[in-house]
Amino acid sequence: MKKFRKPLKFYLYMFLILSVAVAGYTVFKVIRDETPISDLVSLWVLPLLFIVIYYGSDSLFDKIFNRKKKVDFEEKFIEEIAKRMRDNNEFLVEDYRRLQNNDKFQGSLKMGYQIFKDGETEVYNIAKLERKFKKGSIENRAIQYVIDYLIETKKPIE
Repeated sequence: MKKFRKPLKFYLYMFLILSVAVAGYTVFKVIRDETPISDLVSLWVLPLLFIVIYYGSDSLFDKIFNRKKKVDFEEKFIEEIAKRMRDNNEFLVEDYRRLQNNDKFQGSLKMGYQIFKDGETEVYNIAKLERKFKKGSIENRAIQYVIDYLIETKKPIE
């Protein structure tokens, strides 16, 4: 994400440079054209006005373009399962691809997330997940990580 707002030091230096420029212009006009200072007083507001507008526009762009993304709890759930699977080194790269392309496994993963989020119901429960795949298959070994995670994080019924 691009950060539009600069550090406060930047705006202070910019204000200082603009103030020196306006003061120099004021001195120049007073000496060269003999302009009364009262005619040039309105120029002294310009550096402050410019910096306020510059800072405001940077802040506005920062808010518009860099909105915080909502936390995707499903993505975190899947990442935790994937981390556990990687840490165990039980699966090959081809196995991960096969699991990723398997619609039945992906549906089971969503079912696991629903159990994680809402708890077990008649429709979504751990027993159904256990029976979904043949024993010894890659999908069964992978879904076992989901089941173990669900059992570990199971919330006690209050």
